Amino acid sequence: MRAIWHQSSGAIEFKEVVEPQIVSVEDVKVKVAYCTIGIQDLRMQRAWDFYGKAGIAGYEMAGTIVAIGNKAKTAGFEIGQAVSGTVVHFCGKCLYCKQHQEHNCLNLQINGGTLCDYLVWKADQLIKLPDSLSFRIGCLLEPVAVVNMAFEKLAITANDNVCIFGGDFNGLVLLQLIKLFTTAKVTIVENKKNNQELARKFGADYIVDFYSDNFETELLQISDFTGFTKTVLTVSAYPDLLNVAINATARGGTCLTTVYFDPQQEITVNSIKFFAMNLTLTSSFLYTKTLLQQTAVLLQKMKLDDLISQEYSLTDFLDAYSIEQQQMFPRIGIKVDC
Repeated sequence: MRAIWHQSSGAIEFKEVVEPQIVSVEDVKVKVAYCTIGIQDLRMQRAWDFYGKAGIAGYEMAGTIVAIGNKAKTAGFEIGQAVSGTVVHFCGKCLYCKQHQEHNCLNLQINGGTLCDYLVWKADQLIKLPDSLSFRIGCLLEPVAVVNMAFEKLAITANDNVCIFGGDFNGLVLLQLIKLFTTAKVTIVENKKNNQELARKFGADYIVDFYSDNFETELLQISDFTGFTKTVLTVSAYPDLLNVAINATARGGTCLTTVYFDPQQEITVNSIKFFAMNLTLTSSFLYTKTLLQQTAVLLQKMKLDDLISQEYSLTDFLDAYSIEQQQMFPRIGIKVDC
């Protein structure tokens, strides 16, 4: 079958590989219809990097079930169903998994990628998509679930003043969730014009370009010189923004990051300020199985089509990756079944 192969160096190539087959009663074989790629797909393989893997590329997909193991059938899956899911396989046996905190799983594994004609995953990695949902939107289940987990953790209320550092995919999805479920004010810190326009479309109250000479002063003015009750960092390309986000957080506020950096990148916080300001510094990683299921329904309520700014066929993958390297768009679509 066709596949986009991610080498350990970060280079990619079009490759013919053996089509996977069901070998376990828990297995489900999916014919992939649509994928999306983002900045995480450009990483080289590094031992510490969760997204830096070699093998078949891709993390996000939607497709149709074409074969199924007996145990997977009892879980409610059928041939012909439209599904999406996660490349992450939670062990289901550790303390955290037993407490339904799969995002803290001690033994999670990453399965083969999604940029291929067929894949075989375990049934508990898949989510049935609503009948009215297209493959194009359904394949965004996993990345939207990542952001939805952060949104749940932030517990934003109508009285909050939120600043999101990053108008990328994660930042724009978080903006939509905040506006969908609360009346909180939201500021987006973003330099790319395309993303700024999308932020306006999705209801951002303020947009600040962090390349502006006085952007930190602008943030102070927007927050009435008291800081933001919730600050969020969603981009990994600018690690210095984390310290800016911490400094922009109000007394008693929360600063959350959805990204990580090179192991040598250290986070420095003034201990007196941290103590006196009663700050909460936290992170959000992955999602629970329950939240992944809930996100499938949530996709229908969101404006996600605009986040896939370019679209290519699988055979045009080099063009797609070339565009993604410019980091100008939230997501690039790949039509696999065409």
